[in-house]
Amino acid sequence: MPVSMLSISHAEAVTIVAAIIEKAETDGGSPVAVAVVDHAGRLLAFTAMDNVMPASITLAQSKAYSAVVGKRDTIQWASTKKNSDCIDFDMRNWTDEHFTGFTGGIIFSFNQQVIGGIAVSGRKGRRDEADILMQDNELAEYGRSVLTI
Repeated sequence: MPVSMLSISHAEAVTIVAAIIEKAETDGGSPVAVAVVDHAGRLLAFTAMDNVMPASITLAQSKAYSAVVGKRDTIQWASTKKNSDCIDFDMRNWTDEHFTGFTGGIIFSFNQQVIGGIAVSGRKGRRDEADILMQDNELAEYGRSVLTI
């Protein structure tokens, strides 16, 4: 008997993307790209604000994919690398051209199962003390809060 995989729906993905874009458009910060993927890292919804950096379009999709495939928010890769004794901890060693350790990709989980991912790209990875605006990671977390399971 095949195992059924839970995943966020296309309708949920579109709602999440719209909510993040609305938040980003009203705060006066840099334009962003937003991607939502299913449980396997396949793109469900994507949009980019006018004048977003071209690299952010690809990065948003890669961040969402990386969160799902890695089964963790991408911000955790930064702390793993920082605290690792392994000098070979380099994302290029993962041999997956779509895998990235850039902050801004997060997972959606239900009953300890990853059911999708979301990512934002176009701003700094995360907020620091001097930042007033939401950055990539905070915008992605805002998107996660929109989904009610």
